[in-house]
Amino acid sequence: MFTPFSAAVASKRLTPPMIAIIGGGFSGSMVAIHLLQKSKNSLRIKLIERAPEAGRGVAYGTPVQSHLLNVPAAKMSAFPDHSEHFLQWLQSREQSLNIGTIHAGMFAPRRVYGDYLQSILQETVADVDSPARLERVTAEAVSIEESYQGAIVHLNTGESVHADKVVLALGNFPSSLPIPVKRSSSIDQCVKEAWSWQATDNLDSNDPVLLVGTGLTMVDTVVTLRQQGHRGQIYAVSRHGLLPQSHKATEAHSEFLTIEQAPQTIRALLRRVRQEIQTSGKDWRAVIDTLRPITQELWQNLPLKEQKRFLRHVKSYWEVYRHRIAPEIAAALDELLQSGQLRYYAGRIQVCQETGNGIAVTLRQRGTVIQTTLNVCRIINCTGSNANYRKLQHPLVASLQEQRLIRSSALTMGIDTAENGAVINADGHQSHWLFTLGTALKGKLWETNAVPELRGQAQAVAEELCKLPFIKAYVEPKLIFRQLFDLESCTYTYLIADARSRQAILVDPVLEQLDRDLQMLRELGLALKYCIETHVHADHITGAGRLRSRTGCQIIVPEGAPVEGADYKIAHAEILRLGAVEMIAIATPGHTDSHMAYLVNETQLLTGDALFIRGCGRTDFQGGAAESLYDTVTEKLFSFPDETLVYPGHDYQGRTVSTIGEEKRWNLRFAQRERSEFVELMTALKLPYPKKMRQAVPANEACGMVPPESHFQPELANALLVLDPKVFAGMYI
Repeated sequence: MFTPFSAAVASKRLTPPMIAIIGGGFSGSMVAIHLLQKSKNSLRIKLIERAPEAGRGVAYGTPVQSHLLNVPAAKMSAFPDHSEHFLQWLQSREQSLNIGTIHAGMFAPRRVYGDYLQSILQETVADVDSPARLERVTAEAVSIEESYQGAIVHLNTGESVHADKVVLALGNFPSSLPIPVKRSSSIDQCVKEAWSWQATDNLDSNDPVLLVGTGLTMVDTVVTLRQQGHRGQIYAVSRHGLLPQSHKATEAHSEFLTIEQAPQTIRALLRRVRQEIQTSGKDWRAVIDTLRPITQELWQNLPLKEQKRFLRHVKSYWEVYRHRIAPEIAAALDELLQSGQLRYYAGRIQVCQETGNGIAVTLRQRGTVIQTTLNVCRIINCTGSNANYRKLQHPLVASLQEQRLIRSSALTMGIDTAENGAVINADGHQSHWLFTLGTALKGKLWETNAVPELRGQAQAVAEELCKLPFIKAYVEPKLIFRQLFDLESCTYTYLIADARSRQAILVDPVLEQLDRDLQMLRELGLALKYCIETHVHADHITGAGRLRSRTGCQIIVPEGAPVEGADYKIAHAEILRLGAVEMIAIATPGHTDSHMAYLVNETQLLTGDALFIRGCGRTDFQGGAAESLYDTVTEKLFSFPDETLVYPGHDYQGRTVSTIGEEKRWNLRFAQRERSEFVELMTALKLPYPKKMRQAVPANEACGMVPPESHFQPELANALLVLDPKVFAGMYI
């Protein structure tokens, strides 16, 4: 009948498992899509994204129609096993998209690709056959803490999400500016981030602009300025001054390198690639493209010191030759270069100074002592992404590091993970609940933030999560739940039953409502199995004893309660099972010293007199203690998920149900009140005893079997005031 709490949680669960995906760009959305498509069991998915639209992220959320994909349409399917999915999607909408003739080699607008991802997500969510369900959460995750079930994700809205598993799909973080620019606080108003689509707002069309960085982010910014009709000078500077190369149709080259044959040093590997380009007689692009399928393996095959050598000497060249741009974008840049409006510099920024007309930026050109001063009105950070998790100024990453839940890679790019995407913590242990993909794997895989890599990772992470036993442990609950009310004592009685077996539980029955409870059982076709008490009541006599004599049910009372004649005394963390019903006993002393609350199927919390809706029970008799009640509520009950439903033992204003989240925010007995303040408040109540206390307590200590009249003291009972039950609860303060 009873099972220890920890064993029960490990063996079976009564609510669908929850997976929280942090980040709603390409990676996060595709993980959600694959979970919806592949899960064969009930599953809740929360996709947490601060932007109002999921699926777009930074890359595909651009409002600039001229921003194009850097990969031809035929290679941009979101699904690794359906290579032409995106191309077919475009072809089916050719008339409405108005982007010209659709063909395999076209470079579609990135905004359209965002539409594509959103349409996939919407269609998958609408699939009524999927047992998984997705909920969008428009907020930013700011911290994560580990819990017994998995984790609690805290949001910038003040709310939290309790999850069994968490997927970090954080995407790219912007790089920091060069130190001379960062140090010049006086020019902050003139410095913008390229990843903010407002970077070029409020800029006069003739103003000179400096772009820091000459990679793909710089290309986007130049395209934006061009579309806006900007006529002013555009400068771009980076340490190497290398420009992204253009795509070009080439004859495919056969595979020339295998992992087994690959050299173990960067020098030898680079020499082998150059040799192939020289001897093949084909365009260098074709040779580089043959490395694409094995780039990650080549990277992992290199010793750590060779990986570091690559990052020092080859990285900048790899990025411009490997990550190329659409031919029409390259032609637009060439046009601006030839006109003189766009100028590139290889060098480092030395000084930034505010002038009367803007900013004077002094550069030292690469390989020389020559210094050049550029007078500009705006500086835009185009340095690309930052994968150094040790230096990221982001609250979520800081939280993960502070709790030692992640470990930066040896290359300070991304974090360490297991082969299945599980995060490795600072102590070297593989997490059972935290997974990641994308840029976080950069140190491990190097090439990891383009669609061909991300789509495979998203599918693999989803498949891994679907294989885990926590999903299969879910059993669909079939529960009957009724809340019944006694007008005289304002007591709630709860009828809980398993719909299949028709066996029932009554919590806190009232003697005067015996006929009502029996009638309810008959009408619903239920057999009463247990009567359960939250505590020894002082304001009414329990109906448990009479119900046992009429139905043969068993009486269960809290361990430590001074009750004789009960069939069982339930201890803290024990679980009572009845078909699809599971009730976890939670010791909640304070109102009395043996008070017990009960969590039903992990969603409904019967709080008895420990926690009311916007109030709590008194603490001045039956071993009660204000200190204990404060700890009970704030440390135990308030630790449950915010969405947990609160069903109290009494209510005096017609309210029936609340949530833990509501009570944490609006219950003035506890909200923003320190323990000492609560104790002072409860001590000052000075409440008279309830009118039935002299009869109720001894009767309830005998399971509600009222003792003979000779056991009572009429002179004391008559001396008690006839009290409003609200006074008993301490609601009047």
